[in-house]
Amino acid sequence: MSEPLFAAQFERPMWQVRSCAAGRLVACLSAIAVLTAALAGCLPTSTPSPALGPDSVTGLDFRGNASTAGTVRFRFSKPLAMYPATYIWRVNPRRQKGYFTAFFWGNDGTFFWDDGQIGSYYGAHPYPQPPRTGTDHKWEISVNGRDTLSPEFVVYDQWYTQVLRVWSDGLGKHHEYFWDWPNTARVIRQDEDPSYGERPPTRPALTWGDAPWAPSEEIMNGVIRGIQIYADVLSVSDVAAEIASPKSTTAGARSIWYLNRNPRPNDISDKSGAGNEPVWVGRERPRLWVAPP
Repeated sequence: MSEPLFAAQFERPMWQVRSCAAGRLVACLSAIAVLTAALAGCLPTSTPSPALGPDSVTGLDFRGNASTAGTVRFRFSKPLAMYPATYIWRVNPRRQKGYFTAFFWGNDGTFFWDDGQIGSYYGAHPYPQPPRTGTDHKWEISVNGRDTLSPEFVVYDQWYTQVLRVWSDGLGKHHEYFWDWPNTARVIRQDEDPSYGERPPTRPALTWGDAPWAPSEEIMNGVIRGIQIYADVLSVSDVAAEIASPKSTTAGARSIWYLNRNPRPNDISDKSGAGNEPVWVGRERPRLWVAPP
């Protein structure tokens, strides 16, 4: 077969080449559309963020220990004095394996900073049953290496208003955790010797959301909001009044140290007027939680 004849049999007019290419492109686009539709049914879809206003009820949705190998926490690197103090917060916990952190007053680093011993600290949150690996929890005060537990188990996916009061007197250091306010019968108490907490940590901090000595191993799984902190021990009646209306009592107005009832990942600033500003540790953040309308 001569070369011109061979070429003539295999050459196509330009319009045919363009038509073939266009057909292939349409087929490819159609295949991509089918694949995209299939994936859309398998992959999670994002929902639009609700509109936020000054009166929106919001919180910090921590996603738990399995959410990261890093840390999700914020801290006050210049905390209030260890004693006396009153902490008020609201929490809606979800079940997870292992430990939780609502907050700790303690060292911003190793747990054994006091010449290899457990130093000054306290915290209040769910505690696993059995310890370390349990998926059931009780409420606890953690102080001086001891965990004092509630008789009752944590009920997940419900809101709790909680209060921790701590103070010092000639008899010792006192810790009182109301874990289901306003039911004041649901309380845990733990006392320590007067000498406890007298030696400050190497790097004192007040930390929320994760334990600074065990990053990623004790992250809250749930929503925290309604944070009110006072640099004094408030009476039970003053606590009730301050929960209803912050700075409504003489003692509360005088001693309020931090206030943010509706924190957001991009706004954990102090609303009390005291100027005690926390900062996030690292780059990771909890999700924004918004109360349904």
